[in-house]
This record gives sequence, structure tokens and C-alpha cells, in this order.
Amino acid sequence: MVNIRSYVRISEDNSEAWLYLCAPEDAEFYEKSEIMHYLNVNKVVAGINESHVMAMCKKKIYEREVKVASKVMGEAGQPGYYEFKFSTEKPKPEIRKDGSVDYRAMSLIQNVEEGDLLAIYHPAVQGTSSRDVTGAFDKSDLYKDLRPLTGKGIAQSDTNPNEYYATKSGKIEYDGENKLSIVEVYEINGGCDLADNAVVEFNGDVIIHGNVEAGVMIRVGKSLTVEGVVESANLRAGGDICLKRGMQGAGKGKIISGGDVFTEFIEYASVQAAGSVQANVILNSRVSAGNLVTLTGKKGLIAGGSVHAMMGISCITVGNQSEIKTGLHVGVMPEMIEQRAAVNSEYAKLNEELEAVVEGMAKILRVRQKTGELSEQLQLHLNELKERKDDIYSKCIEVKKRAEDYEMLMMQSREAKIRVEGSIYKGVIISVDNHQMAINKDTSFMEYRAQSGMIVGTVVVV
Repeated sequence: MVNIRSYVRISEDNSEAWLYLCAPEDAEFYEKSEIMHYLNVNKVVAGINESHVMAMCKKKIYEREVKVASKVMGEAGQPGYYEFKFSTEKPKPEIRKDGSVDYRAMSLIQNVEEGDLLAIYHPAVQGTSSRDVTGAFDKSDLYKDLRPLTGKGIAQSDTNPNEYYATKSGKIEYDGENKLSIVEVYEINGGCDLADNAVVEFNGDVIIHGNVEAGVMIRVGKSLTVEGVVESANLRAGGDICLKRGMQGAGKGKIISGGDVFTEFIEYASVQAAGSVQANVILNSRVSAGNLVTLTGKKGLIAGGSVHAMMGISCITVGNQSEIKTGLHVGVMPEMIEQRAAVNSEYAKLNEELEAVVEGMAKILRVRQKTGELSEQLQLHLNELKERKDDIYSKCIEVKKRAEDYEMLMMQSREAKIRVEGSIYKGVIISVDNHQMAINKDTSFMEYRAQSGMIVGTVVVV
């Protein structure tokens, strides 16, 4: 029998247990079975280290606590996941060892060949529950399997349905969730001029392997890649645009992108990008970006014209020694403030109209409640009001979404800044939201942002 002065101590979270033994009164030593029974009686039933128990018995370890049990940890599970055999990251230009940027090696398109392995699905693995020293089980996480991939130009293997292969050659597109497709790419092996390919229109992706000369019009639904030089052409794409050489716009060149714009240089051109713009040189151009404008490479130069970016501008040099007028603006443009006000006003009017329609319906329904029926004319009017209510409600949802988008953009733009990691020449105009500051003398290594209703500049430590 275990000495009555012995005890078992269990931690508050029931993850560990200690045994304190006093020498037996009626025997030379304890039997292991005797101690195991004593632990069980004291609610220690799992995770027992039997070697420790045996050592306490054989070596007669008395009058000190020995840890004899620990929580039995379950095996971790994991959710199902896809192992993709292609890059799912947004394309970026290559940074050379000397810090310059290689736009010519950049590609917006990942091509695959028919029969290529695209993805392998690894099913969810359920873990096992942990068990504390008292025998209680913890709930283990339940992992779900992902939906199968869907899309055009792909198929699951006949022998292994967790493997997906390309059924045709083309560009791979992945939406980040469960849609994976292979789509055709329109390639122009030569260039584009007024004699050949003066107008190019394609709903998908387009690659032009030569130059694009003055006067050419190109409209594509997705991405556009031009490997040569672009002159005063008009380029429009629903997705990203990559000009591996650049644009010499001669004051007439225009780029409109629903995504990002990547290019070596922009000269005498107009650029509008819903996303970001990245280049080495921007010269005498009007550039506007919904996200960032980043000047990289050895020059990282903005000189002449104006550059606006909602979320921020980063470059190495702004302006030149000739004091060329150069404008940099970040944050919210005045027209966006007006647009937000117009959307909020539209939303308020729609709500007023909705209330009036609902009140009109309520009046007719009260008539029906009193009389038990409606005349043909009132019933017709009620039906018209119901249709009008549904129409206004749909518009309210759409306008509210636009209003929320404006608010989100304006909130994000509060952190917008202009960062120059080199020279800033006299003649540069710095603007943040509706605040403006002229650079009256050459300076360098500065960062500008709005603070307490004014533009504040701080020194950049490079």
C-alpha cells in the first residue's frame, strides 16, 4: 500500500502530473503495478512515463516530486492544397546584379505546351486529438478539401485525378481560387505600322515581337507585350502592359491600362494605369496611376511633365539642372473628391426616391386592408411601384458599392508619400492631396507627405 503521505500533483491545465512518494511502511520497495494503480486512482490515466515510474520503484526515489506523466500530443493535420507547376506570382521585371532593371527579359505570359503537368492536389489530412493526463481529449481541427480546379484547356489525369494537365498549348491563367485555364495568345511576329497591322483588336493577350510605329491603334482585352520600341501609337489593354524598350510618344503617344504598366522609358506620352507604373525614365510626359509610380534602374528619373500616383511615387532624381518644370502629385485628386461627393449625393437621392415608392405602396396596401380588394387601376399601380422599388434598390446597391470604393481609396491614400533617393532640382512642384509646395532650391534625399494640413519633408536615410 502506498504511504498515506504520498501524493499526486496535476497541473492546472491537466497537461502534466508529478508523483511524490514516501517510503513504503510495510515493504522494502514499491511494485510498478502498485504505483500505476495509485496514479489511476488519482486520475492520472494517460501519458504516463512508465520508465520514470519504474526508476522510482527500483532506485527508491522518495520525498521529492518526479514528473511521471505529460499530455499526449495529437498529430497535426493540414488543409488540402494545390501544388502548382507554374508561378502564381504577379510578373515583375528582373533586377540585375548592378541594381539596374531588365525589362527586356520580363514576360507577362507563362506559356505551356499540351500535355504539361500544371498542378497536383494534395488532399486534406485530418489530425488526431491530443489527450491530457486525466484522459480528456482535445478537439482537433477539421480540415476540408478544396474544390476541384475548373477551366478551359485543362483535364484531370485518368490514372490520378489529383493531377491536372494541359490539353492544349497556350497561356496559363489562374484566378487565385479554383479556376485554371489555358487560353490562346495572339502573336505578331513582325512590327505594326500603317501598312501592316495598323489596327490590332483582340480580346485576349497580344505579343508584338517588333516595333509599333506612329499612328497604330492597339486594343486588347487582357495583357499587351511589345518587344520593340513604340512611337506615337495608341495602346489600350484591359490588363497589364509591358513595353520592353519603351515609348517615344512625340506628344501624341497614349497608353491606357486596366492593370500595371512596365517599361524602360516613357518620353512625350500620356499614360493612365489603373494599377502601378514602373519605369527607368519618365521624360516630359503625363502619367497617372491608381496605385504606385516607381522609377527604378540606374537613372530612376522623372523630368518634365506631371506624374500622379494615388498611393505614392518613388524615384532617384526629379527635374534637372535646367530647372525644367516637373510636377509630382500623390494622394487624392480634386476630381476624385468631386466624384465622391456626386456619388454620395446620388445615393441620398435614390434613398429618398425609395422611401417615396415604399410609402406609395404602403398607402395602396392600407386600402386593400380596409376594403379587402383593389381596383384594377390600383393593382396595376401597385405592380408598377413594386418594379420601381426593385429597380431603385438594385441601383442603391451599385451606387453604395461605388461610394464605399471611393472611401476605401481615400483612406488608403492617406499614407501616400513622395520619396526621392537622389537629387531634387529647383522647378519641381510637390503636391499631396490639395496641398502644394514648390522646390525653390536644389536639394536631395527627401520624403514628402501630408501632415496636419501641410506638406512635411523629412530626410531619407539611404
